Amino acid sequence: MIYITGATHADFNRFSIKNFSIQEKMRKDDYVIICGDFGGIWNYITENMYEQQWLNWLDSKSFTTLFVDGNHENFERLYRYSANEWHGGKVHKIRNSVIHLIRGEIYDIGNKKFFTFGGARSHDIQDGILNLDEEEKIYEMRKKGAYFRIRDYSW
Repeated sequence: MIYITGATHADFNRFSIKNFSIQEKMRKDDYVIICGDFGGIWNYITENMYEQQWLNWLDSKSFTTLFVDGNHENFERLYRYSANEWHGGKVHKIRNSVIHLIRGEIYDIGNKKFFTFGGARSHDIQDGILNLDEEEKIYEMRKKGAYFRIRDYSW
């Protein structure tokens, strides 16, 4: 089985038994593909406890979680994972059953071909990505109604 869903932004509650009960019949060779804005690799430097908890939780599921990156990802961290061959294309294995499908690759999954591409121009960073300790700048940007994100804090 292959299920496809949209952006999770690190909110994986849709995969709880209550919300996704079919998983009781799924195995690791069944897949859930998240199409962009996975958000599970977000903290700036390394996995924090929150990320570890959710990534381990996803890894413990009966299915395998696959994701294509969107415009809300920590690309610097994501691309520190080593690239491996998987089902005909390159991937980053975040956990044994949490796998990043790299853009521009073609995968053979369940006798179906998947071409991955992703990304979009993000309106929420047109004025930049600020650090949390830049309080005065954040205050001024908010007063102007600017579109920005705060690293490690906001989307």
